[in-house]
Amino acid sequence: MPRRFLRRLSVAYREKHETQPWYLRPFGSILEHPVYLSINRRSISRAMAIGLFVAMLPIPGHTPLALILGLLLRANLPVALLVIWIANPLTYAPILYGEYQLGNYLLGVTPGTFSVGSSWAELRELMARAWRPVWFGAIVSGLLLAVLGYGLTNAVWRVHTLRRYRRRLSQHAAPGRPPDS
Repeated sequence: MPRRFLRRLSVAYREKHETQPWYLRPFGSILEHPVYLSINRRSISRAMAIGLFVAMLPIPGHTPLALILGLLLRANLPVALLVIWIANPLTYAPILYGEYQLGNYLLGVTPGTFSVGSSWAELRELMARAWRPVWFGAIVSGLLLAVLGYGLTNAVWRVHTLRRYRRRLSQHAAPGRPPDS
């Protein structure tokens, strides 16, 4: 994990912003809590899960929702806010289509057909039938991605830490002896 890089950023951020801007003053006591900018396995894993779940929801305003959930669940806020950009304007249409297909499959509904020459009435009818599969698919895919993201971040962090620990042990071993395995 780029722990040293992120730590430098967060320490520099805290030192640089001794006085908070006017729009952050109401949240000063909340943002002073060290966990919101901390770089540890639990905080980063939570932030990944929050960001992935919120990114899959078909709503406008992912950022405020991720921020609120990050504050409530005490996750690293910058990571949670960066992860929601998985659902950006280029990827949002394929994500919604995938969620629609997943929702249709799980609910056992046949997908509606759409053609370029459809009238507005047909489009409204299709949208009226599509919201349930889209939301169900979004919640299911969001939960699956959140669990996967949490688990993978946790596992990668542990493997990286174990490798660093072993490398440190091998560097501090006596020159005449091979390191213990």
